[in-house]
Amino acid sequence: MSLVEPSDAEVAMARYVARRLSPGAWPLIEPYLDRTQEHELHLMTCPDAPRPGQVTVSTLSLHRRRNLVDGEDVRVELVTTLRHPDVDLCSGLVVACAFTAVKERLPVRAGTVFPDVVGELLDGRARHLLVTAPWSFPTLARYPLSEGVEVRWLQAVPVHDGEREHAERSGADSLVELLHAAGADLADLDRDPVPLPA
Repeated sequence: MSLVEPSDAEVAMARYVARRLSPGAWPLIEPYLDRTQEHELHLMTCPDAPRPGQVTVSTLSLHRRRNLVDGEDVRVELVTTLRHPDVDLCSGLVVACAFTAVKERLPVRAGTVFPDVVGELLDGRARHLLVTAPWSFPTLARYPLSEGVEVRWLQAVPVHDGEREHAERSGADSLVELLHAAGADLADLDRDPVPLPA
Protein backbone atom coordinates (compact mmCIF):
# COMPACT_ATOMS: atom_id res chain seq x y z
CA MET A 1 0.00 0.00 0.00
CA SER A 2 1.40 3.40 -0.92
CA LEU A 3 0.79 6.49 1.14
CA VAL A 4 -1.61 9.00 -0.35
CA GLU A 5 -1.71 12.72 0.21
CA PRO A 6 -4.29 14.05 2.67
CA SER A 7 -7.47 15.20 0.99
CA ASP A 8 -8.31 18.88 0.70
CA ALA A 9 -11.00 18.30 3.31
CA GLU A 10 -8.46 16.85 5.76
CA VAL A 11 -6.08 19.78 5.22
CA ALA A 12 -8.99 22.11 5.94
CA MET A 13 -9.73 20.11 9.10
CA ALA A 14 -6.12 20.50 10.26
CA ARG A 15 -6.25 24.27 9.75
CA TYR A 16 -9.59 24.41 11.56
CA VAL A 17 -8.10 22.63 14.60
CA ALA A 18 -4.93 24.75 14.56
CA ARG A 19 -6.89 28.01 14.51
CA ARG A 20 -8.67 26.93 17.68
CA LEU A 21 -5.41 26.21 19.48
CA SER A 22 -3.67 29.56 19.08
CA PRO A 23 -3.48 32.30 16.43
CA GLY A 24 0.04 31.34 15.31
CA ALA A 25 -0.35 27.55 15.38
CA TRP A 26 0.71 25.88 12.15
CA PRO A 27 -0.38 22.28 11.57
CA LEU A 28 2.08 19.65 10.36
CA ILE A 29 0.34 16.81 8.50
CA GLU A 30 1.98 13.40 8.16
CA PRO A 31 0.80 10.04 6.81
CA TYR A 32 1.34 6.79 8.72
CA LEU A 33 1.06 3.13 7.79
CA ASP A 34 0.58 0.34 10.29
CA ARG A 35 3.10 -2.52 10.42
CA THR A 36 1.04 -4.71 8.11
CA GLN A 37 0.74 -1.81 5.64
CA GLU A 38 -3.01 -2.43 5.47
CA HIS A 39 -4.16 0.70 7.28
CA GLU A 40 -3.29 4.34 6.67
CA LEU A 41 -3.78 7.35 8.89
CA HIS A 42 -3.17 11.07 8.49
CA LEU A 43 -2.12 12.91 11.62
CA MET A 44 -1.80 16.58 12.52
CA THR A 45 0.70 17.86 15.06
CA CYS A 46 1.02 21.41 16.38
CA PRO A 47 4.16 21.84 18.52
CA ASP A 48 4.05 24.54 21.20
CA ALA A 49 0.27 24.80 20.96
CA PRO A 50 -1.84 25.85 22.68
CA ARG A 51 1.09 26.79 24.98
CA PRO A 52 4.88 26.60 24.74
CA GLY A 53 6.13 23.18 25.83
CA GLN A 54 2.90 21.44 24.84
CA VAL A 55 2.06 19.57 21.65
CA THR A 56 -1.41 18.98 20.25
CA VAL A 57 -1.94 15.90 18.11
CA SER A 58 -5.10 15.04 16.17
CA THR A 59 -6.06 12.31 13.77
CA LEU A 60 -7.47 13.58 10.47
CA SER A 61 -8.64 10.41 8.69
CA LEU A 62 -9.95 8.18 11.48
CA HIS A 63 -13.42 9.31 10.39
CA ARG A 64 -13.05 7.17 7.23
CA ARG A 65 -13.77 4.02 9.25
CA ARG A 66 -17.20 3.01 10.45
CA ASN A 67 -17.49 3.54 14.19
CA LEU A 68 -20.57 1.81 15.55
CA VAL A 69 -21.70 3.25 18.88
CA ASP A 70 -24.97 1.79 20.18
CA GLY A 71 -25.95 0.85 16.62
CA GLU A 72 -25.19 4.31 15.18
CA ASP A 73 -22.26 5.02 12.85
CA VAL A 74 -20.51 7.97 14.55
CA ARG A 75 -17.50 9.32 12.67
CA VAL A 76 -14.80 10.57 15.04
CA GLU A 77 -11.29 11.96 15.32
CA LEU A 78 -9.03 11.83 18.39
CA VAL A 79 -7.26 14.93 19.71
CA THR A 80 -4.93 15.31 22.68
CA THR A 81 -2.63 17.93 24.15
CA LEU A 82 0.43 16.67 26.03
CA ARG A 83 3.34 18.28 27.81
CA HIS A 84 6.26 16.23 26.53
CA PRO A 85 9.51 17.21 24.78
CA ASP A 86 9.35 14.52 22.09
CA VAL A 87 6.76 15.42 19.46
CA ASP A 88 7.33 12.16 17.56
CA LEU A 89 6.55 10.06 20.64
CA CYS A 90 3.36 12.04 21.24
CA SER A 91 2.35 11.44 17.62
CA GLY A 92 3.20 7.75 17.98
CA LEU A 93 0.92 7.49 21.00
CA VAL A 94 -2.11 8.74 19.07
CA VAL A 95 -1.22 6.65 16.00
CA ALA A 96 -0.96 3.51 18.16
CA CYS A 97 -4.40 4.14 19.69
CA ALA A 98 -6.02 4.89 16.33
CA PHE A 99 -4.60 1.77 14.66
CA THR A 100 -5.65 -0.33 17.66
CA ALA A 101 -9.21 0.96 17.30
CA VAL A 102 -9.22 0.24 13.56
CA LYS A 103 -7.70 -3.25 13.73
CA GLU A 104 -9.70 -4.40 16.76
CA ARG A 105 -12.89 -2.71 15.50
CA LEU A 106 -13.05 -0.99 18.87
CA PRO A 107 -15.86 1.56 19.16
CA VAL A 108 -14.33 4.96 19.91
CA ARG A 109 -16.55 6.96 22.25
CA ALA A 110 -16.40 8.73 25.59
CA GLY A 111 -15.27 6.08 28.06
CA THR A 112 -13.06 4.08 25.69
CA VAL A 113 -9.72 3.31 27.35
CA PHE A 114 -6.41 2.50 25.73
CA PRO A 115 -4.70 0.73 28.64
CA ASP A 116 -1.04 1.28 29.56
CA VAL A 117 -0.15 3.09 26.31
CA VAL A 118 1.03 6.27 28.02
CA GLY A 119 3.15 4.33 30.49
CA GLU A 120 4.68 2.14 27.80
CA LEU A 121 5.33 4.76 25.11
CA LEU A 122 5.95 7.95 27.09
CA ASP A 123 6.81 6.60 30.54
CA GLY A 124 4.07 8.71 32.10
CA ARG A 125 2.80 8.14 35.65
CA ALA A 126 -0.74 8.54 34.31
CA ARG A 127 -0.47 5.27 32.38
CA HIS A 128 -3.73 5.02 30.45
CA LEU A 129 -5.39 7.12 27.76
CA LEU A 130 -9.10 7.76 28.37
CA VAL A 131 -11.38 9.06 25.61
CA THR A 132 -13.71 11.85 26.73
CA ALA A 133 -15.91 14.53 25.26
CA PRO A 134 -13.75 17.38 23.88
CA TRP A 135 -13.67 19.31 27.17
CA SER A 136 -10.59 21.34 26.21
CA PHE A 137 -11.83 21.77 22.62
CA PRO A 138 -15.56 22.61 22.86
CA THR A 139 -15.68 24.09 19.34
CA LEU A 140 -14.54 20.74 17.93
CA ALA A 141 -17.60 18.90 19.19
CA ARG A 142 -19.07 18.64 15.68
CA TYR A 143 -17.50 19.47 12.32
CA PRO A 144 -19.38 19.32 9.01
CA LEU A 145 -16.92 17.47 6.76
CA SER A 146 -19.33 17.34 3.84
CA GLU A 147 -23.04 17.26 3.24
CA GLY A 148 -24.43 14.52 5.40
CA VAL A 149 -21.06 13.63 7.02
CA GLU A 150 -20.31 15.10 10.42
CA VAL A 151 -17.09 14.51 12.35
CA ARG A 152 -16.99 14.59 16.14
CA TRP A 153 -13.67 15.08 17.87
CA LEU A 154 -13.07 13.23 21.11
CA GLN A 155 -10.31 14.14 23.54
CA ALA A 156 -7.75 11.60 24.79
CA VAL A 157 -6.66 12.27 28.38
CA PRO A 158 -3.89 10.51 30.36
CA VAL A 159 -5.30 8.98 33.56
CA HIS A 160 -4.11 6.95 36.56
CA ASP A 161 -5.33 3.47 37.52
CA GLY A 162 -7.84 4.70 40.10
CA GLU A 163 -9.13 7.40 37.77
CA ARG A 164 -9.63 4.83 35.02
CA GLU A 165 -11.62 2.66 37.44
CA HIS A 166 -13.76 5.66 38.46
CA ALA A 167 -14.47 6.44 34.79
CA GLU A 168 -15.48 2.84 34.16
CA ARG A 169 -17.84 2.94 37.18
CA SER A 170 -19.25 6.45 36.90
CA GLY A 171 -18.53 7.57 33.33
CA ALA A 172 -15.81 9.58 31.62
CA ASP A 173 -17.67 12.89 32.13
CA SER A 174 -17.79 12.31 35.88
CA LEU A 175 -14.03 11.82 35.99
CA VAL A 176 -13.28 14.87 33.85
CA GLU A 177 -15.47 16.99 36.13
CA LEU A 178 -13.38 15.78 39.09
CA LEU A 179 -10.17 16.54 37.18
CA HIS A 180 -11.34 20.07 36.39
CA ALA A 181 -12.58 20.66 39.94
CA ALA A 182 -9.14 19.64 41.25
CA GLY A 183 -7.39 21.92 38.74
CA ALA A 184 -5.57 18.97 37.17
CA ASP A 185 -3.42 19.71 34.15
CA LEU A 186 -4.82 17.29 31.54
CA ALA A 187 -1.63 17.66 29.47
CA ASP A 188 0.64 16.54 32.33
CA LEU A 189 1.60 12.87 32.08
CA ASP A 190 3.24 12.97 35.52
CA ARG A 191 0.58 14.80 37.51
CA ASP A 192 -0.61 13.40 40.83
CA PRO A 193 -3.89 11.46 40.87
CA VAL A 194 -6.92 13.48 41.88
CA PRO A 195 -8.87 12.61 45.05
CA LEU A 196 -11.79 10.34 44.21
CA PRO A 197 -15.07 9.86 46.10
CA ALA A 198 -15.24 6.74 48.23
